[in-house]
Amino acid sequence: MTLRFSRTPRLIKVFLALVLIVPIFTPVNFVILQPGDGTALFPKVLTVKSADAKTYKPNGEVYLLAIWVSTPDAKVLGAEVLGCWARADCVVFPRSVIYKRNISSKAEAAQSKQEMKVSQSDALTAAKNLLTRRYPTVDTSHLTDSSITVKLPDTGGPSGGLIFSLGLVELLTQEDLLQGRKISGSGTIAADGSVGAIGGIAEKIIAAKKAGASILFASRSNCDEIPKDVQGISVIAISNLNQAVDYLQQPLSTRSTGVTGCTNLGA
Repeated sequence: MTLRFSRTPRLIKVFLALVLIVPIFTPVNFVILQPGDGTALFPKVLTVKSADAKTYKPNGEVYLLAIWVSTPDAKVLGAEVLGCWARADCVVFPRSVIYKRNISSKAEAAQSKQEMKVSQSDALTAAKNLLTRRYPTVDTSHLTDSSITVKLPDTGGPSGGLIFSLGLVELLTQEDLLQGRKISGSGTIAADGSVGAIGGIAEKIIAAKKAGASILFASRSNCDEIPKDVQGISVIAISNLNQAVDYLQQPLSTRSTGVTGCTNLGA
C-alpha cells in the first residue's frame, strides 16, 4: 500500500507568507540611530564677529559630533530594523524612548533648534567665566550672543555645548591648547561650566574616530554607556569645562588611548 502525503494547502502557504514576509515591508514603531559625521568648527562654522575681540588662528581642529536619527514622521520598515540589528554601528529604539507622543518632525526640528540656541548661549557664558578665571588679560566684556556665529544647517540639540565652549576658548586665547591635534567632544554645558550627559555616546565615539580625532571629551554622567573596549582614540570623561582645559594643557607625551575618568571602567 502506498501512502500519499497531501501538499500544504495553498491557503496556508499564503498565510505563512503574509506572517513572515509582509512585516518586513510594513512600517514599525521604532527609531533608527547611527553615527553621523564630525563637523570641523574652524574656520567657518564657529566665528567671533566683534571688532573688539582679538582671535587667534587655531593650531589644530575641533570637531562637533552628530548622530543620525530617523524623524518622528519617518516610516521605518521592518526590513530596515533587521538591517540595523545586523550592523555593529546601528541601534534601534522604540519610538517612545526618543520622541514625545504625537510630536511631528517639524515640531521636533523647531525644538532642537531652540535647544541648540540656548546651548550656544550657555557655552559663551561658560567660556567667558573660564577666561575670566584663567586668562584675566582676555577682555570678554564685549562678547555677546550676537557676536558669536555658528553656521550649522540641519543640526540641533544641546549636545554641542561643551565643544562650542572649547572652541571659543581656543579662538580667544593665545595659548596653543590644541597643539596640532584634532579633538572632539559631546556634552551639554551649563553657564557654570558643568558638563552634562547626552544620548548616543557610543555612536559619537565612532563619529569622532571617522573624523580622525585623537581625543573625545564626554560627560562623566555618560560613563555607564561608554564601551569598555574603546581603541584608537582617547575618551576623556569630565565633569566641567575646566577639566577639559586642564587635560589639553598636559604634555603630549602623557596621552594614551582608551577611557580616562570613568571609575566604573577602572579608569
